[in-house]
Amino acid sequence: MKIENDVSNILGNSRIEGDYLYLPEGQLKRKLYLKVNEVLEAIHGKWNRKEKAHIFNESPLDILEEILLTGEYTDQKKEYQFFETPENIALQMIEMADIQKGETVLEPSAGKGAIAKFIRWCDCVELNEENRTCLENNFNLVWDDFLTFNKKYDVIIANPPFSKQQDITHVEHMIELANHKVISVMSSSILFRTNKKTVNFREKVENLGGKFIKLPEKSFAESGTNVNTCIVLIEFLGV
Repeated sequence: MKIENDVSNILGNSRIEGDYLYLPEGQLKRKLYLKVNEVLEAIHGKWNRKEKAHIFNESPLDILEEILLTGEYTDQKKEYQFFETPENIALQMIEMADIQKGETVLEPSAGKGAIAKFIRWCDCVELNEENRTCLENNFNLVWDDFLTFNKKYDVIIANPPFSKQQDITHVEHMIELANHKVISVMSSSILFRTNKKTVNFREKVENLGGKFIKLPEKSFAESGTNVNTCIVLIEFLGV
């Protein structure tokens, strides 16, 4: 969801100490405060009158930085960050994958199989219980938590969760497991963020000869998010 400039300005001038976020000194107009509070609650911040701060379960520094960079936020109350892959993007990714007969294929974080349904032979991994029920009835579901899954596949094609840069963590694990190719949707913040995790990941992709393909703005709007996205493509040539 988009953030207005006046809200970004307040968040950018807030002070973070550990798990506490303190708004700038001075009384905010009620309308502006409500807009700021809406963003902070969406990322799990809770106002504490005694402390005069929004308190989080962990430091909000990284997620706040991402919000300020992108001008958008995602409601993290949606626990599993499930934004189904639009059909046109799924087909684009499959075309890029150029899956050959006999290659093994995995879709981690498969949701309800938006990508897998276009592949004749594809294993799926999914953590969300509701989505797992859907996959069990229609696909070959082989595991729940992808980050604890260790079976190798020739091609891995995915749309992982984005919050707290989970997309980087998931794609790095895909790289560990893939024999031939990794094709994954990622937040477009991977293209410009300068924190250590992002920079190291971009260097890793470059060293592997991979590339990022930016998708049009609001490519996932029909799935409920306006977060800008890209596709990372990594081919392990000569394997």
